[in-house]
Amino acid sequence: MEGRSFYLDSEYGNDACSGLSPKEAWRTLAPANATRFYPGDRICFRAGGVWKGCFAPKGSGSRFAPVKAEPYGEGAAPRIDGEGGYAAVLLDGVSFWSVEGLEITNRSSVRAVRQGICICGKPEGITEGITVRNCRIHDVTGENRRAREVYQSMYWNGAIYVTMPGRSSKQSHLQDILIEKNQIYDVTTSGIRVNQQEDFINDIHHTHVVVRGNQISRTGSDGIIVANCISPLIDANVCLDAGANGTLEDTQLIAGIWVCATRDALIQYNEVAGTRLFENDGTAFDTDWGTAGTTIFQYNYTHDNEGGFWLDCMGLNYNRECEGTILRYNVSVNDGRGIGIYDQGLPADFYGNVFCYEKDPPQICVYGEAKHYCFENNQFLFDEPQGGWKSAFYAGNRWSGGAKEPRNPGKEDGIPEEIWKFYKKHLTVKQRERLEECCKKNEEVG
Repeated sequence: MEGRSFYLDSEYGNDACSGLSPKEAWRTLAPANATRFYPGDRICFRAGGVWKGCFAPKGSGSRFAPVKAEPYGEGAAPRIDGEGGYAAVLLDGVSFWSVEGLEITNRSSVRAVRQGICICGKPEGITEGITVRNCRIHDVTGENRRAREVYQSMYWNGAIYVTMPGRSSKQSHLQDILIEKNQIYDVTTSGIRVNQQEDFINDIHHTHVVVRGNQISRTGSDGIIVANCISPLIDANVCLDAGANGTLEDTQLIAGIWVCATRDALIQYNEVAGTRLFENDGTAFDTDWGTAGTTIFQYNYTHDNEGGFWLDCMGLNYNRECEGTILRYNVSVNDGRGIGIYDQGLPADFYGNVFCYEKDPPQICVYGEAKHYCFENNQFLFDEPQGGWKSAFYAGNRWSGGAKEPRNPGKEDGIPEEIWKFYKKHLTVKQRERLEECCKKNEEVG
């Protein structure tokens, strides 16, 4: 469907014009915000232009004819400066929109819940078909203080913030949300945040949410947090120096990329490095509260995260449909304190990873004995871990320095039945046979 094209020129435009051609371009955001857009419409911002305030359009596109906000002409990306408002771009209750190729800032002299780009779903019904692609978002003076009143803390904003009022449900949620190839840096909030307004509730209803190919650096709190989604994909992002603009007093606890209240989340092909350790946490990854199904971290590269590789918070706000976490085929280099932080009593399967520490060796598990961890076919490129190998299960791993694989306790003594079922479900037949043979031999020795 072919729609209309509207033009904005911050230097030569005139709000009294029609906006329907470059010669009739609008000057400010006001006429654009007063116009209702329809399927196939385009809002074209002249390259090199700067607009102040919030772009908050009305109207929706359709599945095959979204409304598009994009640049025109040659030169620098058009910039929208939110001037300290709630957001520089606000897509509130609209569907089938694409925002691409814009530069976004939202500076203020004081921190507050503040966004670069905000996608806010309708309180009732499905909000769908939103894409934010190839935007450059920086200097967003958001909120990175954890100990604030509800709705005013660091968890209710982001450089790109995707949310909806109240609680999601089967009838009211977000669908087909794509956050792709954006560059986010020098913000005092999180990089990308997906949630619903009511937090710490195991509502899992958003569908087809993809966060892919973004570059995030120097945030005030976390890098990427995705919540309330069924099978979200967090793929091929680069997250560097999360928390660099935070403090121990204000920010307290962060991680690079993490999920909560999700089902079967897949986190893959990401690079996470330099995550700051404040009061605790500070890991590259985190499986957090309310997760259901199996959370998978695979083919990621992490390095120099001060708190460690992975944080286990599956037991917080426990979801009875949680089956555990699989961490496979990742490369972890010099990731701080430990491979795992906490042992929440739920299965964690480390398979086929490389753990390399060039200086101080890590702990296998910080704050726990790792009784619910299984390490199979990993490469440990460091000397004896701090605190020893603890009580995890080991099979088929390779060790540097000629170290021998730790002796495992028998199946009944060392692996609870629910953990055993988890391993058998996710390992291949050959791997299960090896695991059972190893346990049988250990039982005979013990």
